[in-house]
Amino acid sequence: MPRRPIDPAELTVGQPLRFNAYDARGKLLLPLGQVIGSQAQMEKLLQHGLFYGSEEECRGPFLPPAPSPLALVHEARERLQALLSYPAPTDFPGTLADIAEQVREACRRNPDVALASILLQADGPYGARHAVNTAIACQLTGSALELDATELAATVCAALTMNIGMFGLHDELVALEGPLSDEQQAAVRAHCQLGVVRLRDHGITSAAWLNAVRDHHERADGSGYPGGKRGEEIGRPARLLALADVYCARVSARDYRPPLQSTLALRRLFLNEGQALDERLARAFIKTLGIYPPGTGVRLRNGSVAVVVQRGPAGHQPVVASLTTHDGLRMGRPIRRRGDVEAHAIAEVVNLAALDIEVGMEALWGEEARV
Repeated sequence: MPRRPIDPAELTVGQPLRFNAYDARGKLLLPLGQVIGSQAQMEKLLQHGLFYGSEEECRGPFLPPAPSPLALVHEARERLQALLSYPAPTDFPGTLADIAEQVREACRRNPDVALASILLQADGPYGARHAVNTAIACQLTGSALELDATELAATVCAALTMNIGMFGLHDELVALEGPLSDEQQAAVRAHCQLGVVRLRDHGITSAAWLNAVRDHHERADGSGYPGGKRGEEIGRPARLLALADVYCARVSARDYRPPLQSTLALRRLFLNEGQALDERLARAFIKTLGIYPPGTGVRLRNGSVAVVVQRGPAGHQPVVASLTTHDGLRMGRPIRRRGDVEAHAIAEVVNLAALDIEVGMEALWGEEARV
């Protein structure tokens, strides 16, 4: 097979490679489409890299790399914000279905990254962010419960649109400290039914979807609204949506309060609200997210601060990545630790922001969290 050295004119730092580059033994050095990350990498390619095959065989079709799971989450948020902000969107059902598919694909490809985005990615307008976060929690829990595909799709779509009846007001309420005005309270109480009206106006006909939006503030003990329904009167999509909605709201910061720690938010769902929320679904929800959901800041028994990066087979032994040494010095890059090692077991949950520790998700999950 013909081969030739790589011409320096064919390489540019920061640009994707336009062919597969191999070494003299035929080992792939860098694949087609991979971005050349540094001058040193380019020099290595020039020193050792070769074309194999004809010009056309070497180049092949250029396919841009697929977006990472985290990039899918970000794009879903941006598209949902644009869709719900527009008073008369075109092809609402089709666009919403595409956004729901982005959520499903992110959860399928890396559920830990998708879950961590709920805790670690707090940028952008609250309304769309909260809706996508809730959809992620519903998608993963519904999959774990092996819900029928139609029911699960309706639940995820309901999560994305649950607050369409007060979407413009939502971000204002998040920043509000103190009680709501009478007008705001009335808008909140009306948003479930108004949401159904707007969804129907936008071409949505799925009864499961519409019912979940209408009933996601109903509670099993009859204390919810708008209809004061009880128990099994509330459909399963609405009951699952209620759990995800409450959890995601509590772990999000407000202008006037820090986020509730994820472990405490999950504990409250089960212990304090068993009569109001579905207890069986709450167990499945907690099992799916894990006792320490990905993205949770923790202190290990050896004293170092870490972040949960992967749910483990035992809920109390997740995989973590240390951010500091045992005496508090910040590490150059996170180091993964196994939770079944005594020194790396979790001692307590910590607030990373309060400790003034920031970490990018790409540093923790690599390419899976590149945006």
